[in-house]
Amino acid sequence: MPEDNKPLILADLSWPEFAEVRDRVEVVLIPVGSNEQHGPNLALRMDIIGATRFCERASALAGPKLMVAPSLPWGVSYHHMNFPGTITLSSDTFIQTLVEVVTSLQQHGFERFMFVNGHGGNVAPLGDAVVRINEELEPAFVGAGIYLDFADEGINERFGIGGVLGHACEMETSAAMVLAPEIVKTDALAAGEITELAQELRGTIKKLGISVPYRFERYTANGALGDARNASLEYGEALIGSAIKNFVAFMDEVIALSPTGDNTDSLPKY
Repeated sequence: MPEDNKPLILADLSWPEFAEVRDRVEVVLIPVGSNEQHGPNLALRMDIIGATRFCERASALAGPKLMVAPSLPWGVSYHHMNFPGTITLSSDTFIQTLVEVVTSLQQHGFERFMFVNGHGGNVAPLGDAVVRINEELEPAFVGAGIYLDFADEGINERFGIGGVLGHACEMETSAAMVLAPEIVKTDALAAGEITELAQELRGTIKKLGISVPYRFERYTANGALGDARNASLEYGEALIGSAIKNFVAFMDEVIALSPTGDNTDSLPKY
């Protein structure tokens, strides 16, 4: 069984341990990310290891009420495929996999699910996935969000972080310094070789919420945005610390406002 102040990780439990703790779990966290290029600055697994480690820290803080399900290491990454090493799933495969994962977990009695996302390319298919899950499986709660979006507002301004951000930049590299320092390519950190398209049109696209499926090499020649040389552990700790605090508070609100009812009679008898 997990110790106090340790994350509750489903895949590390035996089935008797799982059966013992099951009734104490309020929300299942499902990390999703990708295996894709992150320029010269970070390893290919940044998006999934970041989401996974974030979930583990949240679970350790909140106790067994937040359980971490096995991570889905691949996401929808067509736009990075021209950089070697990237692996992508189709949107249909990604969505169907998530539906079936929740179907399995629901069979074991869980009714609240939160997809914790580390990859922007997953946002659109995750939206479709949670709608399908909600309509087909009718859980008490299902949601999806990017973990960095839970950070305090104004934190970038407080640390002087600005410019063209969002991928293998000083923000993501600082987060990696906290969550997965072993994947930071410290001796190779470089500024993004950003194109005019990224400097000009990308900001307008984001501001207006327009979906344009540009391949990433049209934004940056080396696969990175921003300038990872400006990353810092201090900034990363503030970013991740506030995000975890706010995330756990959100989960508490979800639990309070999403009653599951008493379904213990319908659970499998191990």
